[in-house]
Amino acid sequence: MAKIGLNYGEKLQIADKTYRVITDGLDVPAVLGKLTFRGIEGPDIIFEVDRSQRNPDGSFVQVNTGEIRGIVVGIHSSVQHETLFFTIADMSESEIEDLGIKYREEIELEDIVITHTHVNRNDIYKLFASKIKKKTGVAPTKENKPVENKKEN
Repeated sequence: MAKIGLNYGEKLQIADKTYRVITDGLDVPAVLGKLTFRGIEGPDIIFEVDRSQRNPDGSFVQVNTGEIRGIVVGIHSSVQHETLFFTIADMSESEIEDLGIKYREEIELEDIVITHTHVNRNDIYKLFASKIKKKTGVAPTKENKPVENKKEN
């Protein structure tokens, strides 16, 4: 039987969930532009549904498993003109803090993965990267040095 619809790419297992990866169809540097650090938001905690308990609204209780997918960091995109939240999968919060990245400092992300999910007529994009680091090769700021004009007699 023929498949009908768009092929958005392969699925990728990240921690407890499977995500539809759309990174291959994007020019990531053009989509994100210059990335600057905003701050560490904290761990992306994994929850499980406990079907033996219900909330007052009738939904099932979400129970913390004690595991995390990664550390969520806020990063501003010059092209998207907003702060995006990336889950850094292969670094701990203390490793990110040890980098000493300052607010609005330009950064680089390794192995960026952009995923897409469509739930209840809403498009949800999750952003992942394996590591974060300070941008290397940034042009140093020019210091204002007085120019000496010497006239030769």
